[in-house]
Amino acid sequence: MPKYVLTGADGKLGSVAAAFAAEIAKPEDKLVFTSHKLSSIPKESLEAWQAKGIEVAEANYDDMASLLAVFQGAEAVSMVSTWAFGERRQQAARVIEACKQCGVRRICYTSFVGAGQEVEKEEDLPFLPRDHAHIEKLIKESGLEYNIQRNYLYADNIAELFVPCWQFCGDSWLNNTHHVRAAYVARDDCGRVLAALLLGRGQANKVYHVTGPEAVTDGQIMDWICDQTGYQCEFVDMPDAELRKWWAAKGLPEGVDGDFKDLPMKLCIEDLLCCGEMVAKGYMLETSDVVERLTGRRPLRFRETLMKYKSTYPMAQDTSDCDHVANHCRE
Repeated sequence: MPKYVLTGADGKLGSVAAAFAAEIAKPEDKLVFTSHKLSSIPKESLEAWQAKGIEVAEANYDDMASLLAVFQGAEAVSMVSTWAFGERRQQAARVIEACKQCGVRRICYTSFVGAGQEVEKEEDLPFLPRDHAHIEKLIKESGLEYNIQRNYLYADNIAELFVPCWQFCGDSWLNNTHHVRAAYVARDDCGRVLAALLLGRGQANKVYHVTGPEAVTDGQIMDWICDQTGYQCEFVDMPDAELRKWWAAKGLPEGVDGDFKDLPMKLCIEDLLCCGEMVAKGYMLETSDVVERLTGRRPLRFRETLMKYKSTYPMAQDTSDCDHVANHCRE
């Protein structure tokens, strides 16, 4: 009975991975879902998993003892990247070492597009792929078999992180993508790919690029959202330095440990700028068939993902007259 450990099953990506793993697991598979704190798992999810015979346990990337207790005898372990910039390198090293001590054969990691670019020094990489490139190197040098998925930026981030800023920015999307297209991916698709890889649907020691099905500009996405709501928003393309200066003047922190409570933007300045940089430099132009090949489901288009968040979008005062709204991306 092979044992598969899915860590971070309480997270936004991990919970989708858990649901799909439970759906596709074979009768002889033993599933173990972990969370850093069991109380963070919704009661209905916990009961549904346990009813299927899935073991649920606490495990924390910062606590070696908790990892050793859960990983023992596992065929494969998944590791979801955290928001702890810098610290997640140590977290990953701890997970890898626990896998080695417990005799785990294979590790699955959620990396990021751009992490495989060859550079002379780390600083030559954009900000966001740096930790991931370091962790991929640790994994490849560990002697463990691996599956690495390099996810594109989530379409969900547009709804959760950028749209809430439009009114704060004067009914404008201040943006540094320079009208370059990007194949944003649904976070749910990334979660399902992780479950598929954990349960052995991938090839050993292979890196997969997980993308959306179409490349579009941020301006097209903005126009489509406005088309749904009647809200008027202006797309303002800005140089990186100017965008940095604007948000810094508003008090946006440089690091993730800053104070965001009075700001709609929940990314630190380096993270915010790098999201646009990744698009502007063409890192997300190409699409792949990875989602459909590994999950058996077609990848979600950005419209399908963003429609889930429609109730959170700013609305026009009177949506009966929306002739002013651009009509890009209408189906």
